[in-house]
Amino acid sequence: MYQRILVAVDGSAPSNRALGEAVRLAGDQGAVLRIAHVVDYGVLLAAWGDAALLDLKSLEDALRATGVAILESAVADTRATTVATETVLLETDSSDPARAILAEAERWGADVIAIGTHGRRGLRRLLLGSVAEGVVRASPLPVLLLRGARDGQETF
Repeated sequence: MYQRILVAVDGSAPSNRALGEAVRLAGDQGAVLRIAHVVDYGVLLAAWGDAALLDLKSLEDALRATGVAILESAVADTRATTVATETVLLETDSSDPARAILAEAERWGADVIAIGTHGRRGLRRLLLGSVAEGVVRASPLPVLLLRGARDGQETF
């Protein structure tokens, strides 16, 4: 029986589907649901190179505000349920959100992790990476991996 379910969200369709499944599982199990979003500041330097040309504080603030909005939206999606829900905004500058998710799962004592995947292949996967793959490969916990809903399917 799962008592603590960690779901990682990024606002995408696959992440929304993972949230929906995590809500259902938490309801079935009487579990607490922790919704996590990772703000990765490492992408700022990796994507733009010379930090001297950037207003990093404004960019960091914008990434953090977007993360808070994603978490608020996820919580709003769970309000019609009786599932006990909490949120956590994780921050990293390592460009490794999977590591941040796994560290939070360990710190919080999660029993299972739910995460969405885009199912990218080939060059797109190589260039964009896969947070979900990083979680699956390194997790000592069970991982519930979900792709986005097909057209016309609801996520909850």
